[in-house]
Amino acid sequence: MFYNMECYYMTVSIRIKLTRDAVCMADDVDDHVKIISITPPCDTMETLMCIAKEYLPRITGYNHTWECILNGIKCAIINGNCVKISSIASASFSEINELYFKYHAARY
Repeated sequence: MFYNMECYYMTVSIRIKLTRDAVCMADDVDDHVKIISITPPCDTMETLMCIAKEYLPRITGYNHTWECILNGIKCAIINGNCVKISSIASASFSEINELYFKYHAARY
């Protein structure tokens, strides 16, 4: 679905409920909840980035960020349109997960 497997020994499928903030008023009308089942790569940050690239909307402009909140833990910041991910806390996936992306618009 999202992944090019590099860790072949990991075959456990995990379930993730994805949600995100709206990025503009017109985006408020859409339901952003999506439930996926994946077999993730070994690295949590790599998995978060792969999910973000497929799930988050592309936004015109620059300097906006997304906070990644995995199972209640703010664990990463994604810059721009999934250009770079920065880890801010240790987090890992379990069998059932909630992943929330909190939007921060650019500030000038």
